[in-house]
Amino acid sequence: MFVLAQEVEQDVETLDSLELPSINRIAIGVKFGVPNIAGLSLEGVTPLLGNRIAPFFDYSSFDVNPDEVEVGLTYTEFGSNIYFGNKGKGVYAGIGFGSLDTDLVFTDIELTDPNGNSGNGTASISQNLNTTNIKLGIKTGGRFYFRLELGYGIGDIPETIDVTGTFSYTENGQTITGSGSQTEEFPTIPGVGTSGILIGNFGFGIAF
Repeated sequence: MFVLAQEVEQDVETLDSLELPSINRIAIGVKFGVPNIAGLSLEGVTPLLGNRIAPFFDYSSFDVNPDEVEVGLTYTEFGSNIYFGNKGKGVYAGIGFGSLDTDLVFTDIELTDPNGNSGNGTASISQNLNTTNIKLGIKTGGRFYFRLELGYGIGDIPETIDVTGTFSYTENGQTITGSGSQTEEFPTIPGVGTSGILIGNFGFGIAF
């Protein structure tokens, strides 16, 4: 009986000494930076590979207005972060797929119709930019967390785009409305280059 009691006591002490990771598996927050400017972020740490695999989803919608162009942007990204540690925090590498949907409206642009008539008008086009994103980040632990990410989205970004729209011109003293097209340079968007998209953001939120 005495020997059995000793073994049970030793087993309890062994269990008490085990350091089980304390993990907040769901993280909801916001990110600021490029290309998302400001948006929502969701991440879930799974038990896979010892709590190292964490799928994520980011969403943001915003407008930028370079000269004579109105740009409406919607950015979404999904993928997975792979933590180097087993507590759902610290340094991690991420791979994901980003989609930057652009709605471009050119104002006071010179357009030409198939007959060679031209005039100033308004033209619009929607352009979708898809990238494969590779990132390196770090995330703090606790209920209230901070996050920092740097990376690059590899994709084919056009240098020029063909836009179509309507314009007015005068012929024989009459004002005529026509439709035409024009080739324009792709507008400047923060972080967007011809070979891909720069990724750099700072985020914070609540984990539980």
